[in-house]
Amino acid sequence: MNQVSRVGERHMKELLQDIRDRADITPSLPAVRFGGQMVTYGELGQALDSFEAVMAQHGMSREAAFYAAVLHSVPQLAEIPDPDEQGRNLDQVVAWLARHLEHTVGHLRVAG
Repeated sequence: MNQVSRVGERHMKELLQDIRDRADITPSLPAVRFGGQMVTYGELGQALDSFEAVMAQHGMSREAAFYAAVLHSVPQLAEIPDPDEQGRNLDQVVAWLARHLEHTVGHLRVAG
């Protein structure tokens, strides 16, 4: 199972709350750097709020809002033509954002 699935199934609520907390406390702190582009927690938090409102109106999940916010905030991810490469890069972004949350897979833990 890849990182995106694991975060989506087990830790989405914690990840969303962590992004919001960081956006409130340190909005100018870089959340993600990708392809020479940097997105702050404040920017990501604002995108998340906007997409959650839209997704809720259409009966879609908070997880969908999260991925829409990431792709909106880091448009270079959406421009990757190969779906496998795009997925790998999105996995890396999600893993980075969730790096300090407690993840368990079997007996392993991601150090944060």
